[in-house]
This record gives sequence, C-alpha cells and structure tokens, in this order.
Amino acid sequence: MDLIIPGYGLILWQLSGLIYLAFWVYALVDCVKSEFRGPNQKLIWLILILFAPIIGTFLYLSMNRRTKEKRRFQPDFNSKRP
Repeated sequence: MDLIIPGYGLILWQLSGLIYLAFWVYALVDCVKSEFRGPNQKLIWLILILFAPIIGTFLYLSMNRRTKEKRRFQPDFNSKRP
C-alpha cells in the first residue's frame, strides 16, 4: 500500500523511470543517427534496444564508441559562402 499513497517511494520510482526513459530515448536516437562499421550493426543494436530495453540500452551506451565509425572532418572549400 506504500506505493499507492503519494510519498517518497512513489516519487523515487517515477523519477527513476523518467531517468531510464531519457537514457532509452537517447540511445535509440543516437543509434538511428550513427554510422557503424559493419553493415548490419545498426539493425542489431536497434533490435537489442527495442526488445531487451534495460540490458540493450545500457549495453549500447557502454559499447557504442567501439562499434561506431569515426567521423572525419572534411571541410568543403568549394562552396561559395559570403
């Protein structure tokens, strides 16, 4: 009955749920926007994040730097900007 009565227990559960939801959304958006080294790695990470949300989210956030392709700075000197 402690979870029904608004108190610190309910607020703590809701706050931890919102924090987890923020991590999950960040991992999902980052996975969609990123380029990976292997051809199927994006699909594998998306499936893992969507169907094993707790494990997949934190696994992706901890291992994503190793599997992503490094971005290189390529300036565009041909464009004519004022």
